[in-house]
Amino acid sequence: MKFERILNIVAVLGVIASLLFVGLELRQNQVIAVAGQQQARTEARLNQILSTYDFNQEEIGVENIPWEDQSEIQKYIREQRQSYYWIVNENNFYQYQAGLLSEELWEREARHIATQWNHCHLRHVFEGLEIMKSFEIYVRNLTSNCGDSADGNTGLIPRFQ
Repeated sequence: MKFERILNIVAVLGVIASLLFVGLELRQNQVIAVAGQQQARTEARLNQILSTYDFNQEEIGVENIPWEDQSEIQKYIREQRQSYYWIVNENNFYQYQAGLLSEELWEREARHIATQWNHCHLRHVFEGLEIMKSFEIYVRNLTSNCGDSADGNTGLIPRFQ
């Protein structure tokens, strides 16, 4: 009788453990599915931006031209690229928050986000985007090198300087 009782307790504990495992698996699958949907939305937004490019001479290397020396079309192109970068950065932030991006990759992406935030002459692009509130809060809490104006900022991406 005592042995049978112990077996029943072990069986009940096994069923409980199995249910917990299944619950955790379902939760993980839900996180992955939601992240997949976020990825698909990001790709659709990026494809929309990329569809406007002709990749003509005006578009190539626009990041290498100081902002004040760019033509109106080049400024527009640079703003569109900045939108592209912010959309990618927002998606990476979401993927990290969902636990789908390693710390090592996130550290690299966080540096890219900080770089984009310090393109002072392009802050208006960030301001004009509809983004996740949590990402907006994250970005706005980054250290800013802009001060009250973009004085001294050439508009070049640092790696091109």
